[in-house]
Amino acid sequence: MTDGESVLRKHRQELIATGGTDRKIRRWLNDGQMTRVWRGSYHQGKRLEPWVELALSARAAAERSGANLVLSHAAAAALLGMEALTRDWKTVDFTRDGRRGGTVDGKRRVHIRRLDAEDITVVEGIAVTTIARTALDLALAGDFEQAICALDAALRVGVTLDELHAAMDRLGRRRGIAMLRAALPEADGRSESVGESRSRALMLTWPEIPRPDLQREFFTPAGALEARVDFLFGGIVVGEFDGEGKEKKGFDAAARLKRDTELMDRGLWPTHWRWKDCKEPDRLRTKLQDALRPHGLLLDSSSRGKSSPNPGLQPDAR
Repeated sequence: MTDGESVLRKHRQELIATGGTDRKIRRWLNDGQMTRVWRGSYHQGKRLEPWVELALSARAAAERSGANLVLSHAAAAALLGMEALTRDWKTVDFTRDGRRGGTVDGKRRVHIRRLDAEDITVVEGIAVTTIARTALDLALAGDFEQAICALDAALRVGVTLDELHAAMDRLGRRRGIAMLRAALPEADGRSESVGESRSRALMLTWPEIPRPDLQREFFTPAGALEARVDFLFGGIVVGEFDGEGKEKKGFDAAARLKRDTELMDRGLWPTHWRWKDCKEPDRLRTKLQDALRPHGLLLDSSSRGKSSPNPGLQPDAR
């Protein structure tokens, strides 16, 4: 995941100084030769991946904002290189220290909340919330799925549970804190992508789905690593989230078939799903039920080790 640092960004004044005009800028935008990332700030070419565009917008917005504003939420995640699940890749969020409140001005949203010095870091000269605080803000602004994805991402890059708890203690009273407290014990840095985290978040809300083991490794008789699977249910059923990351690493249909054959030779039963299945949870739930049922692995509501978290708890939407 790139944060857009290598993308050349130009301000209107630079374009005008090198022979551009407002009319030319409008034509370049209409022709797709240039993309606007913020008022008076552009990059060459067509629109990039949403998180790259957000990182570019965040930099441009920060340059035009007061010193007391700190980039936060998804904008901070984009700058920090954190994977995040968010429904809004266009709004640039800031936070400044205060009791409560906030403002919205176009694509800029300012949150007024307690913000301690321990929760602020600097990236390329720009003040942003720390990874721990960013994860908590994203969790509180979304639902249970978004919370698990944000917390997993923080743990994945080395933030500890103690650091997350300390940052949560500094939040004070916030709407959605009950949902955050339910999600935090379920966070697991072993999830290697936002797709795996979202998959697991959904599983945690389905009482008939047993808790899987994560990143289980299998070795050859000689001790070489043969496979590491995303999810393992009951030591029998393998669950694999097939995201774009695997495809970019060369995990195509032929590689998948070869790996599935090796797993089946071990007596394991693989099942696969993609992002579209996570976006339509009933599809994923049915797929898991169909994979687990033949092996007697489906649970009744009283069999689960812990009660399922309540996804209906209200997020901190302010």
